[in-house]
Amino acid sequence: MDYTAAGLTTLVGEAQNEVSAAALPYQEQAAAKMKARIARFDVNLRNLTPAQREEVLGALRALTDKYDS
Repeated sequence: MDYTAAGLTTLVGEAQNEVSAAALPYQEQAAAKMKARIARFDVNLRNLTPAQREEVLGALRALTDKYDS
């Protein structure tokens, strides 16, 4: 095992890659669930009054703006 700074950096990078690979199936499952919820959200939006719909969409815009930056 290489305990130099470069060696430790490599080990940390390898560990991060392993964690990312292990998490991928769970991330894909979470994404699929979110897509299903978005489809239900679309149906629910259609049942709101225009004012209620605009209020909900405004809150959604504020949320998505946090992730756009």
